[in-house]
Amino acid sequence: MKLQASNETEKAGESLDDMDPDTEMSRTDMLQLAFWGCLLIAVAAASVAIAWPQAVGGTGPVLLISMAAGGMVFLLWVLKGAGRRLGLFPEKGAAEEAVANASPRFGWIESLDEAVLISDLGGAPIAANVHYKELTQIALSGQPDSASPVAVDRIFSAVPGLAAPVFRLSKAAKASESRREILPAITIGPDALPVQYEVTVAPLPRERVIWRLRQLNAAVDGAGAADMKALYVEDAPLGFFAAKPDGTITYANNWVRELIGLHETTHKVRLDDIMRPEFVRMLAKDRKSGAPGRADIMIRTRDGVEMPVQTITTWTGKGVQAQGRTILLTNAQAGLGREGRFPASASRPAQAGGDPMFDDAPFGAVRLEGNSVESAVIMDANRALLEIADGKSAPGTRFADLFVQDAEEPDALAAKLVDAVDKPVGLKLAGDDPKHVNVFVTLDAMGRPSVAYIIDMTEQRELELRLAQGEKMQAIGQLAGGVAHDFNNVLTGIMLNNDELMSKHPVGDPSYEYIKSIYEFSVRAKDLVHMLLAYARQQTFKREVFNVSDFLSEFSILIRQILDERIEFKTVHGRNLPYIKADKNQLETAILNLVTNARDAMLLSGRTGGSLTIRTAAASAEDAHAQGFGYVDDGDYLLIEVADTGHGIPENILNKIFQPFFTTKDVGVGTGLGLATVYGIIKQSEGYICPLSTVGEGTKFQIYLPALKAEDIPMPEIAGPDDEPAEPRPMDISGRGRILLVEDEKGLRDIAVMHLISRGYEVESAGDGEEALEILEDEPGSFDLIISDVVMPGMDGPTLIREAKAYLGEARVIFVSGYAERDIAKQLDDDREISFLPKPFNVRQLAERVKQQLGVRKEREAA
Repeated sequence: MKLQASNETEKAGESLDDMDPDTEMSRTDMLQLAFWGCLLIAVAAASVAIAWPQAVGGTGPVLLISMAAGGMVFLLWVLKGAGRRLGLFPEKGAAEEAVANASPRFGWIESLDEAVLISDLGGAPIAANVHYKELTQIALSGQPDSASPVAVDRIFSAVPGLAAPVFRLSKAAKASESRREILPAITIGPDALPVQYEVTVAPLPRERVIWRLRQLNAAVDGAGAADMKALYVEDAPLGFFAAKPDGTITYANNWVRELIGLHETTHKVRLDDIMRPEFVRMLAKDRKSGAPGRADIMIRTRDGVEMPVQTITTWTGKGVQAQGRTILLTNAQAGLGREGRFPASASRPAQAGGDPMFDDAPFGAVRLEGNSVESAVIMDANRALLEIADGKSAPGTRFADLFVQDAEEPDALAAKLVDAVDKPVGLKLAGDDPKHVNVFVTLDAMGRPSVAYIIDMTEQRELELRLAQGEKMQAIGQLAGGVAHDFNNVLTGIMLNNDELMSKHPVGDPSYEYIKSIYEFSVRAKDLVHMLLAYARQQTFKREVFNVSDFLSEFSILIRQILDERIEFKTVHGRNLPYIKADKNQLETAILNLVTNARDAMLLSGRTGGSLTIRTAAASAEDAHAQGFGYVDDGDYLLIEVADTGHGIPENILNKIFQPFFTTKDVGVGTGLGLATVYGIIKQSEGYICPLSTVGEGTKFQIYLPALKAEDIPMPEIAGPDDEPAEPRPMDISGRGRILLVEDEKGLRDIAVMHLISRGYEVESAGDGEEALEILEDEPGSFDLIISDVVMPGMDGPTLIREAKAYLGEARVIFVSGYAERDIAKQLDDDREISFLPKPFNVRQLAERVKQQLGVRKEREAA
């Protein structure tokens, strides 16, 4: 035995002798040496306390008790717990290795088929299963390995879009609450694999939290691998949502959530929560056929407001497992037609296993490859882009070659394509007929162009140009109305003074011919002012209800006299024509202008004749929309169509024909106000005029006037035996009475006062409403008639009459204005009857109206 021990000692000595000094120093643990040194000192101190109790005094017993307690702890360390496994002299790192190799404290999490992490309330990891560790290695590839699991927020820290949902989950964990979040699709790992996770957090006993990460697209093996294109549905520049047959919405992208006003964590939303039941049925009508179905519906936002949208819905699966996917558009430029179906294109056959969200989207979509947007190459394009780009978007084509490049600024296109990243930018597609498009480019996780969306904005661009043209014409109309109003005052003064001159220089006077020439020019100027007011929609209208067939039958006799014998003329009346409410005289003026232009187009261009047709029919807004006139409001209309076989109007000037003073006729022929007058008359009649023209074939002007409903048509009055005939025109234009004349134009005011005084009236005048009100306050009830201009600086005419109500007594009121007659009586507070005299007027018209109004008052006083 001694020999054996001696041999073992020698071997140990040899082993120690052969040990590398550096290895021996690496095994030396300074903390262990300090621990044992302190222990020896403590034992020595205890021995002194036992041997010489008088040396330590009263602290001896306390020291002995502390040594006894420490000895018990040391024995427990050696016999039980960690000390039993580590020994008296544990090596450095032995404790950490023992913890790593120890059996898991939550062993049951290994039985779950999803990534699971156990943490404290603050998110510090405690235990994790194998799936979680594998996910950590994939997500944190390229970072130093760690023996212990990492927190959930560290896995997704490199993706800014996940910060918000992970923060909400951490907040719920800290509050010991349960929460579920579906994270947006991301790419992780060196291969940039597309994945999407559902993360659930729930509290456990002893202030612990369980995190469960379930991969959503991991189980969809039958549908193929996850497609990179699905990653861009969330941020696509159009709406998309998925729903079950029972109406439950399972997913809505960011576009839909912002439109409706839903939070991204809102759950259990149904289709009938965001739309009416009839619209829900429209989305499900093609569920059995599986064909994409189109519908125009109204979607309801969070605040209850409904807005129109277009939808394309595709259903897959059967029964309760069916899934409906819907695209939402708020613009009408999708080009889907009105047949209720998404048209298939023969330019690109359906691909097996393709994604309908990409292939059948009603807007252009293209997958790109390259390091920059300007140098990216097309890898794949959907049907819509092939149609929009006329087949020029084939794979292998450079993406920038699809668009028009400015020759003067060659770098402008590249700058716009870079600017199109994550926001729409307007460009033009190259081709014979360039189209306006919005381009939206998205980047992948590496910052390279991945997908681009091209939306055709040509129709919207045309609508914007048409709106700008309408605003321009409205501004011109306001200018024309203002000029006509001021010129009316000047023209009225000229006509009144001319009447005075004609009374002093009768026929036979040497100056009579000159004065008569002034009168004729004044009449021509009056007609021009009426045209300007018609274009500005500010002329006086006397609208009445009538049947257009009877109206045109009588009016066609005059039209025949205007036309040349070489022109064939006919009228075609439709059946069941609705009644309209319009001014017959103004409508005659509009039709005469159209007929005159048609005659000139068929004769002045070297032609020998042609045909002119006036057709009437009952129509609706859909008929106008089918002709391309989408600005016609919904409703029923009476259509009056004036068609000729002239030379036609070129397309480049068709949008200018209604502008005042625009004409294609020779210098000195016409005023250029004909079609502008027609436009104003029809618009003031609340209708629409729509031109259709083909060069070499002729032109059609379609007039849509609102049709009256049956209840709005008044019953014809039957004249009784006691009915008196209309009041005859007064012949004696002199009279008696006291008149207050209110007019801001001094020259016009003075000449009018002079003429009224010369005919026997007592007249006082005021230059504005405030001065007139002071006169009425000083002399209440002393005037028989008030003549006031409607538009004046400061207090206008209706305001004057309303403010002076208590001082008028039984005085009658005549309003004069160069603008159209408004319903002025509604602006007054009482039921006072008023009369309206449009400018310009002559002396006789003014005197007759005054005599008529004073005569009505005398009759009432006598009664």
